[in-house]
Amino acid sequence: MRRRTAAVLLGASIVTGVAAGVGASSLTEEVSAAGWPTIAVPAAVAKGVEVKDPVLVANDDGGATLSVTLVNHTDDALRIDRAVGGTEDADDPPFMLVHGTRARVTIGPGEAMRTGGVGDPYRLRFTDRVQIGSTLPITLYFAASDVVESGPTATLFAPVVARDAAHGAVANNGPNTEIAVNDARIVVVPGQEKAYVTGWISSTIDDSTELRPTAVGRAGRPVEYRHQTATGGPSGVGAQAGKRTNLNLPPYLDTEPSGDADYVLASDVEVGETITVTMRFPSGDVVTKFKVVQGRSDGTI
Repeated sequence: MRRRTAAVLLGASIVTGVAAGVGASSLTEEVSAAGWPTIAVPAAVAKGVEVKDPVLVANDDGGATLSVTLVNHTDDALRIDRAVGGTEDADDPPFMLVHGTRARVTIGPGEAMRTGGVGDPYRLRFTDRVQIGSTLPITLYFAASDVVESGPTATLFAPVVARDAAHGAVANNGPNTEIAVNDARIVVVPGQEKAYVTGWISSTIDDSTELRPTAVGRAGRPVEYRHQTATGGPSGVGAQAGKRTNLNLPPYLDTEPSGDADYVLASDVEVGETITVTMRFPSGDVVTKFKVVQGRSDGTI
């Protein structure tokens, strides 16, 4: 085995509006012949956020949910602002999906909070595929509950483990029991290249994702889920507690000016078949069967 040394940033303070580290601990990383590092996480620094027992539990979609205990050693109530799969200086690190199960969930000064369980205040998960036995760096960005400026950061190294009885309480990627898509259809209009997605979302929580949904047809055949935008902004899906969110409204025509809408190519689907669409919300994946239906030439059904 070979050894190498790294530093883990566990505390930060605000300096001219930028989060700056105030404490770091060295650690030793052992790399096995298989190439997967095993890292011992050091104890907490005097100020900052202490990280205890981090582990990534593999999910059914190939991703993983972070299970960890966070201890707030600052004088402010903190909330998790965002999380990335990498260290602070990593180039273009993958974002993790972060979901607060209640509005403005905070960790009070001196308090500890467990995250990752089905009933826990926060769920943090990778949607990218992970390999069991590997160890992944994750940086958590915190903000004080009453300010918008950046707060402390905490970088941790979490081993990826298989989902078993010992980790049964850790949230999986689904099913999402809080968000549903209703009247889900894909409308094929004669002579039109785009077949628009329609339906409406009901929800008991507020949640949103900028990840493009994925779609498969018969026998797992991939169908590219596409998005057109009138503003040039990113695609995304949102859900609001107690409110109806429309995916698209008639007429389902590709005419100018075109608004924001999701669609697939009509050549990729057949009227009468079912397309399974997965929307990857932070609170969990919403998997819906969309019926491909024949539309009229005026864009109605």
